[in-house]
Amino acid sequence: MLMSKNQTLSPFHRYMIDLGLSPIHISSAPNSDSSLMILKIIQEKLVNGDKVIWLTREIPDSRKISNILGHVESSFLDKLVVIEFGVNLKEKIDEIKSILVNMHENDLLVIEQWCKNYGRTKKEDIDLMKKLVDNQDKYKIVITSNSYEDASGEKRGFMGMMSRGGKIIQEAFTTVWISKIENQYQKVLIFDGGKESVIEYTNNGYRVIN
Repeated sequence: MLMSKNQTLSPFHRYMIDLGLSPIHISSAPNSDSSLMILKIIQEKLVNGDKVIWLTREIPDSRKISNILGHVESSFLDKLVVIEFGVNLKEKIDEIKSILVNMHENDLLVIEQWCKNYGRTKKEDIDLMKKLVDNQDKYKIVITSNSYEDASGEKRGFMGMMSRGGKIIQEAFTTVWISKIENQYQKVLIFDGGKESVIEYTNNGYRVIN
């Protein structure tokens, strides 16, 4: 059955991640899947009638997309633009500048895996994200990357995990941390600095536990 705008969605990110905190950087610990959360965020924005531009380094498994977006009416899906950027993020952003300037307050730009998940984050990637934030004040922005273990042993960051992009990204974005809960199958902890939530993975994305 297709999902219409009058249907009630199951609770998810509106109770976990406040898009009013935009721009947001979701930093995912190992074995926590931010792509499912992104798909659920995209789902609700579309059903609300908002435009979404989704740039992703690699398109997720088609079954995962179908489970979450497969029941959204085509009239809402028409407002979704999906771009796989691989290693050419800057070029792809340049190509959609004419679309971005016409985005509205509740519209959403998503960039999944804005930087590579190994080695030192490239300065040009950091500068690109900072410029993106500095040059707009209308639509919502959510970017994602994988966090990494603090090699200093000082347990900095969140539970000893560090977000990518350093101080520049930390100051430009609100960091939202997600992490698997040890010995609790399919449960994930979300922390945005002011609120902590526990969610559970389902075939349709995530559902709130508390």
